[in-house]
Amino acid sequence: MTITRFSHSSQQVQGLGWWNVYFIAKFALYFQGTIDFHPLENVVLALFLLLPLRSRLLATVRFVIAVPAAAWLLHYDSFLPPLERLWGQMNQLMHFEWRYLFELAGRFVSVQAILGLFAVCIGYYLLNRFLRISVLVMAAMLFFSLPSSQIPPVIADQGTADNTTPITQPAGNVNTTAANVPAGTDDASLNQYVSEFFSREAKRQVLFDDSAVQAAPFDILFLSICSVAWDDIDIAGLEDHPLFKEFDVLFDQFNAATSYSGPAVIRLLRASCGQENHSQLFAGAPSEQCYLFENLKQLGFEENLVMNHDGVFDNFLELIQTEGNVTADLMPQTDFSPYQKSFDGAPIYRDKDVLNHWWQQRQQEGSDKIVALYNTISLHDGNRIIHGNQSTGLVSYKLRLKNLLDDLYAFFQSLEQSGRNIVVVLVPEHGAGMKGDRMQITGMREIPSPSIVHTPVGLRVFGKNIVRTGETARVTAPSSYLALSQLIANVLEQNPYLSGSFDPASLISNLPATPVVAQNEGSTVIRVQGKNYVTLDGSNWSEYPAK
Repeated sequence: MTITRFSHSSQQVQGLGWWNVYFIAKFALYFQGTIDFHPLENVVLALFLLLPLRSRLLATVRFVIAVPAAAWLLHYDSFLPPLERLWGQMNQLMHFEWRYLFELAGRFVSVQAILGLFAVCIGYYLLNRFLRISVLVMAAMLFFSLPSSQIPPVIADQGTADNTTPITQPAGNVNTTAANVPAGTDDASLNQYVSEFFSREAKRQVLFDDSAVQAAPFDILFLSICSVAWDDIDIAGLEDHPLFKEFDVLFDQFNAATSYSGPAVIRLLRASCGQENHSQLFAGAPSEQCYLFENLKQLGFEENLVMNHDGVFDNFLELIQTEGNVTADLMPQTDFSPYQKSFDGAPIYRDKDVLNHWWQQRQQEGSDKIVALYNTISLHDGNRIIHGNQSTGLVSYKLRLKNLLDDLYAFFQSLEQSGRNIVVVLVPEHGAGMKGDRMQITGMREIPSPSIVHTPVGLRVFGKNIVRTGETARVTAPSSYLALSQLIANVLEQNPYLSGSFDPASLISNLPATPVVAQNEGSTVIRVQGKNYVTLDGSNWSEYPAK
């Protein structure tokens, strides 16, 4: 009788079983720095799994509860954005092609991770016959529960809002340097920092000189490019592309301030006012003065709107026209053959075809001066080149990026050969996130991470009888759209087409600096004293994890 009781009891206490693999895999990811680890929550799950149950029905119920709980806890331990953000994007995800959705799912689990998990399973199977693995796992979790000896980082000194020194005083005589940097990195000080940042930005604006109406006419073309940052250019090995040697002015520390296309283009089109909070972008600009194109229209420029896509997805075209105050109709696309197929199956046209067609039409028009916005989504994640490589990953991105840069470089040569007066501004919307990090998989842009918002922005002055004196001017201060608007105002004021020459250094002499603050719906990333911090709820902050 006694032996029977002992045998029955031993069958009840079987340890964690194969759940050990779940926790061991977490330990490995934690030590790699891939995920965080919350000891209390993991111990609770383990104790729930260790509860002795006599009934098979109860054991089944526990298993049904444990699986989603373990999945939720794995996400909770990760650095990924909250699940509610995923559900918030579900309507857009439903428009993606199935093969793109399949590829996105594959990015969460790499081949190396699968092989590692297989090794853990084999190791557990072999060692479990000699060791009490459950005891070791529980001991490890209890060890992780001990108070940490790490000290949270604290900012000791007060310098500028970045490691670089602003080259000029910000527009509107608003100081955004040393006095505005918080003395610490606790939640209260960082929340105050962000609040004061937007209060200052609300007072800043760029005014355009009315005398520019009488100046020598020239066109302005804004190249709004989806999904390219310096980080993406680097991973593609195209940092030495000849296009980047064409610019008269280059921004070294430009902050796109968002990682989504709609908000990015709105910010560009409202560049004449300081940076707005993300929620304000969809409620109209504070004043008419904020609209960059409206300011240029007041100076006699006519609008053109050009895209290599239809602008239907996420109401992109409507957003530009309503929140960006662009009144021009989209240039017809009936003369183009599809070059790519987008992530939602819509056609995308080759950049060189669309730009050359627009330029041919422009030269035939009688308008004195035109301001044009060209938007391209050739680099958007999930696109596929028709009749080419059908993949949508990094290999495809490198090819599509090279094609785009080649197209733009060839277009620049055409502009130069034409001899017409035109100023071209390259201003990408955001990066593609091709490297990914611990908070976001490759191609994910839910959080405006530092690598995604650091974009290549430049300006080139074209003209037959124009001479540049001096080297390319580099804007080294942290900058954003207000500086871009001021740069356009400087070009209009100095008007190199009157004198026949210009010095790029003089064009950037008064550009406003702007500390790095980037936002999407539900997330904010800031840079303070060379460190990046992120909040996903608008109040609680953590240091953005390094790659």
